[in-house]
Amino acid sequence: MRILKKLFLFLVVLSLFFVASLIYYHQVFEPHHCLSGNVDVHHPDYVKCGPIVEQDLLAKAQNGDIEAAYKLALLYDTGDRVPENRERAIYWLQKAEQANLADAQYVMAVWAERKYFGPASKELVLPMYEAAARQGHLNAMKSLANIYREIDQEKHKFWMKRIRRYK
Repeated sequence: MRILKKLFLFLVVLSLFFVASLIYYHQVFEPHHCLSGNVDVHHPDYVKCGPIVEQDLLAKAQNGDIEAAYKLALLYDTGDRVPENRERAIYWLQKAEQANLADAQYVMAVWAERKYFGPASKELVLPMYEAAARQGHLNAMKSLANIYREIDQEKHKFWMKRIRRYK
């Protein structure tokens, strides 16, 4: 009889330890795992990580982290692990673009060409690409060279020379 009581007590303690381990995993390890960026897109945790990544980026962006604002914009634009939300994507991209983040300036120009903000025109997108290109953004330089190929050969040559220097 005494052995059964000890065995029962052992099983209760073991069960409590198991439950505590699960709680620890979900509160400590899982968020760390999600935020590490090492979750493969085919892994079952990939979709579960979306809200964790979103909340982390949102907190950082609200505290002025421009890189986080940029990443949050891309997250909302693609709907990667979170519901797609164009308005939020534009809001956070504009925050990053206003802080002169070259990647954000480039993406802003791309989105303008995709007509996210209404009708696109060269007058609208050229200053956006140029702002990113002046900071050394290679894809912005390539976009400018392609646009200028048709409208201004001197500027086309200028950006082609800059591109060659970066390669």
